[in-house]
Amino acid sequence: MSDDGRKIFSMETALGVIAEQENPQVRDLLAFAIGRPVCKCCIKAVSPMVKGWLMCLQPNFFNLQYNGSVSFTIWAEEQKAKFGDNVSITPIPANDAKGMHALLDLVDEAKNTATEKTEEADAANEAAEAAKAEAKALAPFKQKTEDLQKKVTSLEETNKGLTADMAKMKTEIAAFDGKVAINDNEIEKAVKDIITKAVGSMSFAAAGAAGAAAGAAAAVEEVAAVEEAGGVPDTFGFGTSGSDGDGFGF
Repeated sequence: MSDDGRKIFSMETALGVIAEQENPQVRDLLAFAIGRPVCKCCIKAVSPMVKGWLMCLQPNFFNLQYNGSVSFTIWAEEQKAKFGDNVSITPIPANDAKGMHALLDLVDEAKNTATEKTEEADAANEAAEAAKAEAKALAPFKQKTEDLQKKVTSLEETNKGLTADMAKMKTEIAAFDGKVAINDNEIEKAVKDIITKAVGSMSFAAAGAAGAAAGAAAAVEEVAAVEEAGGVPDTFGFGTSGSDGDGFGF
């Protein structure tokens, strides 16, 4: 590159711009001409402007056209025989390149956005695949989980019922709380009364039994006395002796 900012490129590279070729050498010349790197996707957008600039620098290029009827290599060799092996060019003035820079800025922004979206999409796909794998791994436990959930629901309902029953019982117990008073003296008196009644009943029964035994003994003695006298006791038959004194109670 010379002091005035010029740079020497091969004639074949300059012809590549004229023929709108896409290769690393052409991209280098385009980048030098507009003063910033040119991505592969922007070659077609930048080439027409740089092509016009080359025609301004090399008026002989105005008459050059590549129609593709022959290979680019053959066509380039024919042109090199006319114009030499190299060409010296200067960058496009900054003011003239502003429009192209703005275009490239938009392209770069779009590319960055596309890259970000692609990364987000890749991350989402990875998350989706991970979720699928996790779901597949947990599939055997799905039914067990559902069964356990049903049991939990049933137990919760049972617990609600028991809680309600306990609350009701507590309410009923609270209604009697403090109303049942225990008096030790009254209990002791009641026990004594029961024992006294029991003892009294036993004494009456014993007295009755003693009287009956005495009566029986007297009757036996009476019968024995009558038998010994050869007579009939007054109590024999249906009653005492009748009016005729026969002893049959008539």
